Amino acid sequence: MCKKNALNFTLCFAIILAAFTFVFSQKQDSVDIPTLLRDVKQKSDENWWKVITEYPNYTYKWRKVWRKADKNGETEEKSELYELFFPTKCPVKKCRSVFVLFAENGKSISTEKIEKQRAKAGEKLERIEGDARAQPLSSNQNVPLYWMKFGYYVRRPFSNEQKIIVLIDGQEVLEKCEFFAPTRELINGRETIVLSFRPRADAVFSEETKYMPQTEGKVWIDAADKVFTQLAIWQKGTKFAETTSSYLLDHAALARDMTRTKEGIWFPRLGRVNGLDYPNLFTEMKSDFSIENFDHHYFKTEVKAVEINNSVKN
Repeated sequence: MCKKNALNFTLCFAIILAAFTFVFSQKQDSVDIPTLLRDVKQKSDENWWKVITEYPNYTYKWRKVWRKADKNGETEEKSELYELFFPTKCPVKKCRSVFVLFAENGKSISTEKIEKQRAKAGEKLERIEGDARAQPLSSNQNVPLYWMKFGYYVRRPFSNEQKIIVLIDGQEVLEKCEFFAPTRELINGRETIVLSFRPRADAVFSEETKYMPQTEGKVWIDAADKVFTQLAIWQKGTKFAETTSSYLLDHAALARDMTRTKEGIWFPRLGRVNGLDYPNLFTEMKSDFSIENFDHHYFKTEVKAVEINNSVKN
């Protein structure tokens, strides 16, 4: 029993809270998994449609990080940090975001250079949106789970084309894996359903996901919004010191993570393919590559037609 003094009561409360959190995160639920996955896929597709249509109303930071072993076996790291802007309309197959470089390998770019880049970015957005071939963003809502897709590209020899050599494909995970052992976890104060998964024995995967039969993993679902929020995949038999979502995302071979904005939309936060720490899992991928999106800021301006006063014109 907790004695009635402030110190003992505080200590007792902390122990009870820690025990509750552990039990909450470890307990298994009686969940109708097929029904849950069907409902969550629908909600995730609806959320992705919001992502597509709302991207032009957001700006955010975008960080790329490469880690690889040098000839001496030492790990070297390179990184780039950008601010991204999206056009409201663009030519089909040429819809690209506009980048402003903020830092390179941890060293900040000067304010003067950033402002010059922003001016050029504004001009580029105007050119893209002013192109005669530019069209509003697609209104097709029958979109697959692109939020769960993330690939590592390499340039083809003697060509400007790129090919994917490793791919995280959430659609294949849903269609070709079996899910089991539902538990719950509190992530950023939000209740989350966690499902373990493993590839079915008869599953046939694509060239870019041929590593999958050697893996297992977990997927996280926001209990309130019914949206897939995280995906972590690792080599079978890998032992982890912890099983929390943050630890598994940091130590998985492949990871995908979402972040919820104040407006209630789940945007991609992290995509990662880690061949450096899993050298036997991928044929061509031996480095650790990740892209992180963060610091989302919502803005939306409405331009109303106004008659310009002659005195102002002159």
